[in-house]
Amino acid sequence: MISRTYDNVFVLPAIHARQHATQPADDALSPPVDPLPQYALPMLNVSALCIDRHLGDHADRAAIIWPGTGARPEERVSYQALHEHVCRLANALLDQGVQRGDRVAIHMPLMMESIVAVLACIRIGAVHVVLAGVSDVPALAEHLVQCGAVVVLTGHGTGGQESAPSKSRLDSALAIAGSRCRVQTVLVAAPAGADVLMKPGRDHLYDAVVDWYEPDFPPAVMFADDPLFLLYPSHRSGRQRGMTYTVGQYNRLARYAMEMLAPRGNEEIPYSLLNMAWNAGQTALVISVLAKGSTITAPGDGLQPQNT
Repeated sequence: MISRTYDNVFVLPAIHARQHATQPADDALSPPVDPLPQYALPMLNVSALCIDRHLGDHADRAAIIWPGTGARPEERVSYQALHEHVCRLANALLDQGVQRGDRVAIHMPLMMESIVAVLACIRIGAVHVVLAGVSDVPALAEHLVQCGAVVVLTGHGTGGQESAPSKSRLDSALAIAGSRCRVQTVLVAAPAGADVLMKPGRDHLYDAVVDWYEPDFPPAVMFADDPLFLLYPSHRSGRQRGMTYTVGQYNRLARYAMEMLAPRGNEEIPYSLLNMAWNAGQTALVISVLAKGSTITAPGDGLQPQNT
């Protein structure tokens, strides 16, 4: 069953992934996206593999379970609800001017909104880059400049073992980047009533923006060579250059990650591994859990991602 699920998700090891050179830091423009090829075969959008295909028989199955923390109650997000969240954000990003091939940075811990952000970017054909593990503010500033992100999603008091809120570090990084940075919009996921310092015209509360949009968005047609994911390897020091993975490479990476950690297809993937991968900038493992139809469960009640 798993082999059929992943018929279109075969992978090369990350070391063999083709690298698309990004622009230098002094000219932080996203590389142009080639027009849709006339004769290339379209590939299934990864967000459809993770969400839409589960809606027929398993719409009510839990996709994400997040324990309550402080003023934030426990969240149990079904695949149907996840589909609606992703589509709303996809519409919001498109309305904010995010185009196919544009870079969207995700600077928040592994949580419901960050998972939704990855899927929404994939759904519209934008390139996502996770900067959750970048705690050094100057390094974060350089990453934002170098990747050419036009939108950043961040959090404030939304969970995680953080010495300072993600929003505060992001503000400092954007101040350092200055005019070299292309960021026009910052969406902030914060608990209701949280006191968040916001820059008028740039910063917006996530819920206040996203909840206005329609809960439906058809997944963009994707091709194997379309850019989809940007990774900054955590083991490299100095002025890093990101590696861009195409749709085909990302699909294969997700399959490779799942086969390596769950070779028989039915093993539970510990949340600790998902979180470790996320903080290293990797999203393929989280995506593979959802593509498999499992549940991502954050610690708090002793549970781990499991098949239901």
